[in-house]
Amino acid sequence: MKTLQAGLQFLRSQFMQRQPPRVRKKPPRRRYRSPYPVSRMAINAPPQPMTSQSQPPLSLELQSSVRVLQQRTREGWKRLEYQASHINQLSTELEAALLELKAIASQVNTDWRTLQKVQHSSTQAIISNVCEYQITKLPLVQYKPSGAFLLTSRSVDLFKAEREAIRLAQVLRRRNRRKRLKH
Repeated sequence: MKTLQAGLQFLRSQFMQRQPPRVRKKPPRRRYRSPYPVSRMAINAPPQPMTSQSQPPLSLELQSSVRVLQQRTREGWKRLEYQASHINQLSTELEAALLELKAIASQVNTDWRTLQKVQHSSTQAIISNVCEYQITKLPLVQYKPSGAFLLTSRSVDLFKAEREAIRLAQVLRRRNRRKRLKH
């Protein structure tokens, strides 16, 4: 940073020695508007200290390096947004795969127990469950109101479907009882 500031001061001093200071009207600045939902601040050159004389325009090299930096930053934001979206998509796919694993394990459990009963196998230890479950969390990238990204996690409820099925069965049984009582 100090090297950059020293370079800027050197360029200013060289430019001031060659030409008398000119006063120019600045054209209105155009702000970059991102097509993405995350708000961003415009990226500008660092503010320069004011002196009694008018400041010379930035050198062409400095202007081009600022443009390159702005372009790289815009491209970086796009890549960052894409990667955040990709992580969230993978997280959703992983949740579906976990639920499928649970369904397969449930079917294998049922078949295994039936097989053990049919074979009357006392020599083999009966496995109560072929899969055990603990609280599972998946990564999630959220957007903060400031425009920053927040890498966090979310819990996966592997037993939600069973609870909903039990609740639905209870509702249907109650309806069936009410119909029988009315007739």
